Amino acid sequence: MEVLVIGGAGQIGQELCQLLQDEDISYRAPSRDLLDLEDHKNVKQLIAEWKPDIVINTAGYRDAGHANYEPSRCYKMNRDCVASLADACNAAGAALIQISSWRVFDGDKKDAFTEKDTPNPKEVLGGSFWLGEQQIHQRCPRHIILRLSWIISSRGYNRVTRLLDSFEEGKPAGTCPNHRGCPTTTEDVARVLLALALQISCDLNVWGTYHYSAAEPIDEYSLAEIVLAEASQYVNIQESQLPVDDSEKEGDTQSEINACLNSTRLQHTFGIMSRPWRSGLARLVRNYYQSKQP
Repeated sequence: MEVLVIGGAGQIGQELCQLLQDEDISYRAPSRDLLDLEDHKNVKQLIAEWKPDIVINTAGYRDAGHANYEPSRCYKMNRDCVASLADACNAAGAALIQISSWRVFDGDKKDAFTEKDTPNPKEVLGGSFWLGEQQIHQRCPRHIILRLSWIISSRGYNRVTRLLDSFEEGKPAGTCPNHRGCPTTTEDVARVLLALALQISCDLNVWGTYHYSAAEPIDEYSLAEIVLAEASQYVNIQESQLPVDDSEKEGDTQSEINACLNSTRLQHTFGIMSRPWRSGLARLVRNYYQSKQP
């Protein structure tokens, strides 16, 4: 099996490359200078030349805060570049595994979203993911789209590093008890991606869209309390640094957002079980502070 990892320098990509290396699986993880998704002609040429069995795309535009201010950039990365990549994979006979997001849904459902729920994105980022998914369906039959809930890592910008950065700076970290999701470490996502790659390499007909999130949903404020408790082992932090966002107070049903995904289909199809996130969070926080030591 020859694997091409796109976005190998990112939060998920780094963990995936480490797993592939540990398992002695042949892979390429070209830098953006070598393989730039925005250069569609070059992408097609390189994939045709390298002939990977599986392409795993962990790259994309994921900044919800900025997407509404630069929608053209967001759609270019998550729709147009994904469409071109799907064409290149199909032409080369490569299977495509594409990361997507819970944001394709409106977040209004009380229970976890399943693959049978109809996407209804409320904002630019979710819309770009949904349009990208449709491009893959139309252009590359041999694909797996993996939708994820909250992604957390000791690297880059995510819910946990945002909190830890605010603790380091002594600033309050606004949180909201009405936002609920399943924190999923990039280490856990990499494990799932590797398991998918290994099974589809056996020519199983399991193409389509799947959901994965770690076990145990939690609201944003409760997650912040746990992060604070873990971080307090390394730095002095005051509980006053966890104020509730006044614009979204508990009980305000208009501001409730559910990012939880049901992973049952993935479990039944591939035998991949959801793992608890708490032990992974503890390692994440430890790695965050260790990376700051001289």
